[in-house]
Amino acid sequence: MDFDRLQTFLKVVQYGSFQQVAAHEYRSQRTVSKQMAQLENELQVTLFERGHNKIQLTPQGRLFWASAQDIVNNYTSALTELQQFKTPTNQVLRVGYFSAFEQQLLLNALYTLKQRYANLQLVIRQGSNEHLTQQVMDGALDLALSISYGRPAITAGTKLTAVPLYHNQMVIGVSRLNPLSKLSELPPSSLTTLPILYYSPESSTFLLESFLASTPLMQNHDQIRRVTSAEQMHLLVALNQAFAFYPAGLVPMSHDEQVVYLPIADEARQGYEIVALLTKHASQPLIDELVGLLRDGHGASVSG
Repeated sequence: MDFDRLQTFLKVVQYGSFQQVAAHEYRSQRTVSKQMAQLENELQVTLFERGHNKIQLTPQGRLFWASAQDIVNNYTSALTELQQFKTPTNQVLRVGYFSAFEQQLLLNALYTLKQRYANLQLVIRQGSNEHLTQQVMDGALDLALSISYGRPAITAGTKLTAVPLYHNQMVIGVSRLNPLSKLSELPPSSLTTLPILYYSPESSTFLLESFLASTPLMQNHDQIRRVTSAEQMHLLVALNQAFAFYPAGLVPMSHDEQVVYLPIADEARQGYEIVALLTKHASQPLIDELVGLLRDGHGASVSG
C-alpha cells in the first residue's frame, strides 16, 4: 500500500475536502481525488460519500480511518526509533507504558538511568495493555508498565511475569461544581449520575473490564466511556460533564482548583498496582537496574 496515499487519506478526513487538502499540499484537486480513487480500488470499498461542498466517510471509511492512523503512527514511530541509532551503542533499552499517568513514574527512573549511562539509547512506546503485552512476548520491548486493578495485568499461564512496582488507591475525579465534591468519599450509588470516563490512547477492552470488575454495581457498560487524551478527560470532569477514574499518587491532586479526588466508599476494591511486564527469562543488567529504580522510589509520587 502506498504510504503517501494513507497520509493523504488522513488529511482528507481532517479537512473534509479534496480541494482544501490540495491547497494545503500544493497539489491539484485532481491529483488528490485520483489518489483516493486508487486507494478505494485497492481496498475494494467506498471510503467517501462525495457531496457538492463536502465529503463524508462511509461506515467502511470510518472503520479504515482508525487502522490508517495506526499504520501511519507506527511507521512514523519506527523511523524516529531508527534515527536514534545513528551513533552505534551496545546499551539499548526498549520500554513501553500504557497511559500518561505512569509516565512520570517511568520518566524519573529513566532520567536517573541516563545520568548513569550517557550512551544509553532508549526506545519508548505508548500503547494498550494488549499491544504492550504482545510486544514484550515477541521481544520488541524489554519491559512494559501495566496496571493491576480489578483484574490481573496478565492472565494465568502466560509467558510473562508481572513485577510489582507501585501501589495506591484508585479515586474518582469530581468537579467542584458538583455538590458531591463536598463529601469525603463517594457512595457507589452516586456513580450512576454522570458518565464515567477512563483514559486510554488506543481502543482497548482491558481497562474497561478492570473498571467493571472493581465496581460491580455498574450494570450499564455504556456509562463507562473511553477518551483518547488525559487532557480531554480532565476538561470534561472539571466542567461537571463526567466523573473519571484517577490513580492516586500518579496525578498532582492537592492543588487542583476545579476538581477534587474522592475515594469510593467500597475501598476494599479500589487498590491498584503498577507492574513491570517482563519475560520470565529476562535478566539483563539494564533491565534489572531499571526495575530497581522504579521499585526504590526514583519514580516517586507526584501528588502533593
